[in-house]
Amino acid sequence: MTDFRTSLLREKFTITEKVNKQAKPVIALSNRIVVPLISSDKIDNETFVIRTQNMHSCARLAAAVTKEFFERGTIANRAIPVPWKSMWMDVIKGYEKDWNKNIWCAIYHKGRVIYQHGEHHPFLDIIEQCDAANKDDYSQSVEFAEDAFAQAGKSVDIKHDSNVALIIATTPEQAKCGIIVRAASGTTTFNYTATPNLRYDKPIHAHTTLTVSAAFLEGVQLAFQVGLLNKKFEYRLIEKFSDEYRQFTRAGTRLQNLDRAIGTYEQQFNVTYRPDRPTFQEMTEKAEKAAIKILKKDIDAKMKKDSMPSFDDDIASE
Repeated sequence: MTDFRTSLLREKFTITEKVNKQAKPVIALSNRIVVPLISSDKIDNETFVIRTQNMHSCARLAAAVTKEFFERGTIANRAIPVPWKSMWMDVIKGYEKDWNKNIWCAIYHKGRVIYQHGEHHPFLDIIEQCDAANKDDYSQSVEFAEDAFAQAGKSVDIKHDSNVALIIATTPEQAKCGIIVRAASGTTTFNYTATPNLRYDKPIHAHTTLTVSAAFLEGVQLAFQVGLLNKKFEYRLIEKFSDEYRQFTRAGTRLQNLDRAIGTYEQQFNVTYRPDRPTFQEMTEKAEKAAIKILKKDIDAKMKKDSMPSFDDDIASE
């Protein structure tokens, strides 16, 4: 296993026409991670770019690609292609597949889409082509894309907003990870370091670090959703046995499974957090407080319909 470094970006591209000022800007959203793969003997060297709808599926798919490379060798030039669809279906199986109908992914190699599932904005393909043509100087890709549009006879201004959600660096001796997740209930930021535990004698792998990081990313977002659904159920905004009720019960179970998976990782490795690891329970409780404000109109309407007292006093007490 060689050293492995990458980061995951949350991105927003806003494309505005320069001539037609009345035209509505085009928005392209994505999560992006670069997967640089170098074999231990330095012979095999290839890089993939993964874009997906959400952060955790991006990290989880990167983990699957990384595992495939280090266990079975080079990917791009295989006589028998990698079963990309099976790999992606394994990544999103269960809760994601059942409840996220808009989930999508796109995998790029040398600027070309080699696998895609679901619908992603075609502008993202242009950016990856520009990145490959610009020899992977991603910071200049927007300028290249503007030039490409100009050559096609369309003058546009492209605004690129991005923020880092995940930073990973692994060696055979240590894994370091930083997580920054923004949600309606606040920003969650923490770092963790993992080293081998002599009791279990498990090596540090990049794909394991990516998988655990994906569990954290999903857990942080799901905790907010669970907190919101908890309050909706508490104030009878969810009908029992409805689809939303089934999602409510599944989301809670999924969050518990993610917490157990992280707990297993903490048992098998020496893991330290800075600051202390935020628990999903704490995040859920924080989300419930935010949910009261978010759902205020719906809650008051429901109480009025049911002839219950106004909820303003409870809002003020939060």
